[in-house]
Amino acid sequence: MRRAVNKMVADIGAREFTSEENTAANYAASVIAFLDDAIDRQNEINDRKKSAQMRVMRSADDFNKHYNTARSSFGEDGGEMNIADFLRGVSNMGTTPAVKNALSVGTDTAGGFSVPSRLMPGILAALAPVSSLLRAGAGIVPLDDGAKTFTTAAVNTIPTAAWRAEAGTLATSDPAFRAVVATPRSLAFQFKISRELLADGQNITEALYLAIAQSFARELDRVGLRGTGTAPEPRGVLNTVGIQAVTNGANGASLATLRYGNLFSAVQAILQADAPMPTAAIMSPRSLVGLGQLADTTNQPLRIPGMLEPVQLIGTSQIPNNLTVGTSTDCTEVYLGDFSNLYFMMRENVSVQVLQELYAGTGEIGFACHMRADVVLTYPAAFAVVTGVRP
Repeated sequence: MRRAVNKMVADIGAREFTSEENTAANYAASVIAFLDDAIDRQNEINDRKKSAQMRVMRSADDFNKHYNTARSSFGEDGGEMNIADFLRGVSNMGTTPAVKNALSVGTDTAGGFSVPSRLMPGILAALAPVSSLLRAGAGIVPLDDGAKTFTTAAVNTIPTAAWRAEAGTLATSDPAFRAVVATPRSLAFQFKISRELLADGQNITEALYLAIAQSFARELDRVGLRGTGTAPEPRGVLNTVGIQAVTNGANGASLATLRYGNLFSAVQAILQADAPMPTAAIMSPRSLVGLGQLADTTNQPLRIPGMLEPVQLIGTSQIPNNLTVGTSTDCTEVYLGDFSNLYFMMRENVSVQVLQELYAGTGEIGFACHMRADVVLTYPAAFAVVTGVRP
């Protein structure tokens, strides 16, 4: 509408408007004012909706939808770009005009460059397949309001309802909710690459996405499951108050003896806490392969019990196999739960710093990648940790 009015005025030129032209211009201006007011009201409604609910991303479609919206909000210009183009631009090598535009507005407070929104879906999409927690249904919540902390509501216990007589006293239930304060912590790593490979390497884009995503995914898995909560490390499932704990005796027990019994014990503990049926069980590769090798008395593969068939079995190298339980030093853990109740609260976006001098003597370029994230469990009772699982 504004462009139409401007064109109309330009076409008329410097002469005095006729009464019809004045009427048309005034009407157009009133329409523009009405639309501006309507858009402002809708933005206020959208802001209230956003503040009332978390934006959760779990799939490539979610990543694309969120960051495509963010691109217009961040004022990023269009144009083709990939992670290799971006790193070339950061390193002052030849790159695309889109990268140059992004770098002109993308400097962060630490002297690095914030990865443009159009590249974030590729990084997160590469991260999801190699993260056991994201595969199990955990979500990523992007935080972009600038606050250092983010408070979300978590369910401690399910309120207990009771019948009452007319004018009778309402039953008092245990506290059902609690506030969980997420403080995104810094997670970083550095890598190097030769100038020649960065400039000319084939499939360098795919390799960079994979390397960056896998590095972040492994550590996010570890802290999401076993994080201590002692700064600067986030708190994971194992050290969260309110989860279900299942032990296998004072010194642990072998998987061949336990079979699926410890998984059933964890499911029972979760259901007895009125939590939903687990959707996944995350364990070390040793345990995952051990379950797959279970056989009956005729050496036929042991069928997964029907109740556990819907539970996705996922392996991760971030659960150790050398934990001490009593006199045993070869124990591991299994994590069960509805992992849609676990979130990575992530401050956008990933940041990249170039380390120009660190590897200059070998003709290589170093990069430091940073992200900030915390772990939140909104329903701890929906998770169980089985300890003392031996080979």
